Amino acid sequence: MTNQYIFTVSEINNQINTLVESNFSNIIVKGEISQLTKHPNGHMYFNIKDESATLPCAMFYYDKKLANFIPNIGDKVLVEGKSSFWVKGGSLKLIANNISLAGQGDLWAKFEALKKDLLKKGLFDPQNKKELPKYPKKIGLITSISGSVIKDIFDVIKRNSPYLEVLVRDCRMQGDGAVSDLIEAIDDFHMSNINVDAIIIARGGGSLEDLWCFNSEKLAYKIYESSIPIVSAIGHETDTTISDLVSDKRAGTPSIAAEIIAPSINECLQNIDFYYDSISSFISNKIEKSIIRLESMKKRHGLHKGKYVLSNHYDKLFRMNSLLSDFRLRKQINIKNEKLIILNKNISNRVKMTLKSKVERMSHIEAYSKSLNPNNVLKRGYSVLYNKKGDLVTSIENVNMQDELDVKLYNGQLKVEVLKTIKKES
Repeated sequence: MTNQYIFTVSEINNQINTLVESNFSNIIVKGEISQLTKHPNGHMYFNIKDESATLPCAMFYYDKKLANFIPNIGDKVLVEGKSSFWVKGGSLKLIANNISLAGQGDLWAKFEALKKDLLKKGLFDPQNKKELPKYPKKIGLITSISGSVIKDIFDVIKRNSPYLEVLVRDCRMQGDGAVSDLIEAIDDFHMSNINVDAIIIARGGGSLEDLWCFNSEKLAYKIYESSIPIVSAIGHETDTTISDLVSDKRAGTPSIAAEIIAPSINECLQNIDFYYDSISSFISNKIEKSIIRLESMKKRHGLHKGKYVLSNHYDKLFRMNSLLSDFRLRKQINIKNEKLIILNKNISNRVKMTLKSKVERMSHIEAYSKSLNPNNVLKRGYSVLYNKKGDLVTSIENVNMQDELDVKLYNGQLKVEVLKTIKKES
């Protein structure tokens, strides 16, 4: 007994808490509800029991998590959640995330198994999802024309995006044959020549059984392989189906799908105003910079002809600048921009021609100056004579017999003596 470790109450409770949370973090427990208490703050406390045991449970904000099912005492249920051990009080409790009738247990297990398999295969991967078009013109709607969903969607589109064309494909949304009908509906939009920009699949809320057709593996692959972006709007926000997970965009309700499928008229007008202001600012800045550049070029030496060109076009540029605040800018932007481009090209060509002329003249002057270089003259066979004083000998009159002279050639000098002088006859 003396060699055995002695735990404190806190130590043993902390170790129990660690074991519980690490081994029972995501579990499903089946039992019958007893001692149910619902608080005004939205929390619910209850027990679930079987023939030989009872487990305390709690669900926080149950009214937001349970849209289609309100549990009562005596219901046989499946509780999904995680175990939590209260260290201070030394008690175990199951924190519930979802509650469903026990009869739905097999369907829920199938749902979780398919969800896990498709997740592993990458069908839910965000990088595989297609972007919704920013400004769609035509969309396809797959729903039942006899339900209230179609009215809700059209009410939102009529209010927000009345420019949008909607093509409806009536379809069974639950029960036998619903899966094949949904697949055929998607194929119809792909094989026809109507060219919709996006598809909405919409259905109102219901039980797990009612929505089960949207947990079909075949339908999931059809949505995944669609070349047209698909928005899934199945049930309420708390309902989640395989179709929601695999679709390119999930909407919490059909009405939300109608809102996100296309921008509203107000949003479009705001975008137009933004682009109009951006274009106006761009053109204004371009014209102002061009005027400054042209004024600078007017003052440059050697471009007197450019002065007259600038003078002829200055009034045109001034009028273009004044038109920026006029509503006619929308129609005249392209025309004025083309004229400005032509003007820039003309000025650029004139500058290039002037510079070319100057360069050619400089080349001519350089060649001429080189031809006058004494060294270049000497290279052609000429020489220069200097007397002993170093003076240049330019005439025979400056030379006497036996004078010593220096002869400068292009690659050196010679010393010579005058033996004879021969004067040129006039």
